[in-house]
This record gives sequence, C-alpha cells and structure tokens, in this order.
Amino acid sequence: MSSVTVVSCPRCGQKYRVPSDKIGARARCKKCSQGFRIAEHQPIDDETICGWVTEEDPGSNSVMGSTGVVESPAPKPKEATTRSAFTHKPPPSEPRITLERIDEVGAYFEFPVEWLSDPDLRGSFPHRCVNCLSKTDLRCHLLIWGGKLPRKDAFRVKEVETRAIRRLDQLLFNYREKWLEHLESLDVLPAPFNAPMPYFVCEHCSSVGEITTHTLDHGEREFCQIGIANLTIAVEFFRNNGGRGTTGYQRLLVASRQQRDNEWQRLPFAVRSKVLQWFKLADDETFLGFYSDQDFARAERGASGLVLTDRRMVFKKYAANREYVLERGGEVYIEATKSVAMISIAQPGQREAVLNSHPLSASSFARSLSDMNYGWDINVKTVNR
Repeated sequence: MSSVTVVSCPRCGQKYRVPSDKIGARARCKKCSQGFRIAEHQPIDDETICGWVTEEDPGSNSVMGSTGVVESPAPKPKEATTRSAFTHKPPPSEPRITLERIDEVGAYFEFPVEWLSDPDLRGSFPHRCVNCLSKTDLRCHLLIWGGKLPRKDAFRVKEVETRAIRRLDQLLFNYREKWLEHLESLDVLPAPFNAPMPYFVCEHCSSVGEITTHTLDHGEREFCQIGIANLTIAVEFFRNNGGRGTTGYQRLLVASRQQRDNEWQRLPFAVRSKVLQWFKLADDETFLGFYSDQDFARAERGASGLVLTDRRMVFKKYAANREYVLERGGEVYIEATKSVAMISIAQPGQREAVLNSHPLSASSFARSLSDMNYGWDINVKTVNR
C-alpha cells in the first residue's frame, strides 16, 4: 500500500489525505471548487487543528481519516441529485444579457428592464455562495434596485440586502422547479423591480459588496445593471443566460482564472476595501493571505485582522496597528478549539498581537509562515472544549 500525505486547499484550508504518488498532480477542492497542485505536506504539524473541526462532522468533505483522492469527488446522495435537477433551465440560444465591462471590482452585466418579468433570468444566479463558492447551507438574498426605492426607504438598502429571506435547500425540497414562485415580492418597489431576483450566501459569509445593482438610461430605454465581484459566479451567471458563445464570455473566463490565481484579488471587494484602510502592499513584496478576526461581525470583515506577505505581518485591531518584519524572527502560539483559534504573535521590541481566527485559517497561516523558513518558533495546542 502506498504512503499518504496530507494536503490543504490553498483557498479554504480544507484538509485531504491523498496517496503520495499523487504529489504534483492537479486537484480540485470538494468544498470550494478551488483548483490547486498537490504538494508535499508541510513540516509544521497543524493537522490537529483541523481535527477538532472535522472529527464530529461525518458529512464533511475532508478526508481526515480516509484516503480519498481530491480529484475524485464523492458521489452525491440520490436525494441531492434529484433536487439539483430543478436548479436551472437550459440556457437560451441567444444571450439575455450583455457583459458591459470587467474591472478590479468585478464584472458588470446589463439587460433591458422588461427582462425582469422573465423568471428564467431572475432565477439564473448559480446555486453557490457568491463569496466562497460553497454549495451548502445557502441562504437566499434578493437584489434591491436602490434607485427605485421610495425616499423614506432608501436608507434601509443595506439592511435589506444583508437579510436572508429563505433557505435554498428548503425551497427546492418543498417546491422543486416552482421554488422561485414562492419568494416574496418586494412591495416597496414598483413593477417590474419588485419581482424577486435571488442570489445566495452561505451561513459563514457576508453578502456586503458582493452584488451591486443600478438602473441606467440608454436613450429612450431603461436598463438594469448587475455587478458581480466573484468572477467565478459571474462566469456561471453569464453561461446560465446564454453567454457561453460570446467573445465576452471568453474574456470573462480569462479574468476569472486570473482572479483565482491572485490571493489579493480572491478577497471579496468589500474586504479589500476595508483592509486597504490600514494596509498598503509595497512594490517589492507579495501578498500571501488575510486572516480575519472572529471578534468582529462578518459584515465588518477586513476592518481588523492579520495580513501576511513574503516580508512582514501587519496586525490591526481597534486602535492597534502593528508590523512584524519576518526576517527578525519571533514566536507564534496557536490555541485552537473546534470553533476558534487564538493566534498570539510575539517579536522582540514589539508589543504582542492576539487574533481570534477560524481554526482552518490559523492552520493555513501557520503553514504559510513555516514555508518561508524565517525561523519563527510556531507552537500549536488544541483544547477540547
């Protein structure tokens, strides 16, 4: 029997145990669909951190305790396959929408306002979290055409956008292909803007900044514009609306791959905007990761946390903003439970930084720091509580 090695998804930190002869092969994460190349397990033993998270979750796609190969997805339960048959109708032969532009914020699509009466368009967002691409535990959020809200309700746009209205799995189970008909209309908006157009966010992510909406006047005709920050979601949305055969679709595919390969660009735009208020990347350094602080709400992700580059760590929490130069060395202590990992960073001449992170994020951080061989002393402790 061949030996096995433990690898982690570089995007979400999901752990997998794979045969050693698969080192160097391409793989795809079962949890977030990120593609990556299988590398040897890192010298730091952070597997125990993930163990606390996955040992009581038999439904987890982690292969802790198994030897499944990442490239061979586990078969879906029969019931889940039955439900998925009602997710989307075949795309139209001609595009319903046009790709207007792609920029650092995301991809922007336009279509005539009258298309909002088409349920196939309104139900065309992919059944994935618009932030992390997860397909499980999805909540429905509705597009809000803020420019059409009455003045007295305009200040409530963010409140409505961040409020989940229904669970997608319950809708599909109860109503199957008629699920969209059972979403409530937005009575404060005029027709056709009151027709529900849902997108989806998992229980672990925030919807803030992921989807934007505008209405535009093009001569005598009014158009809707939708901005999508995650370009993988944008690709699927465009494909579901018949965009596959267009030149814009090919441009979007290229941009999506570039976004997935860029650690900074993979961060949600709303998070990047908050991080940029306290961190600036130097011209000669490489961004390696951002680790958020769980003491803050999901909607505030990016306002605090830890940035790791190939040269330094930058920590922000409340009034504290500290920087640790990697080549000077120091100590990192991680104490992890099933739900949270406390990361403590100490360096001579600097005040200590303490961050409460997710255990998988802490595992990813420890591995990345260890990889650079700057001589940091990294200690990991797990607590069963």
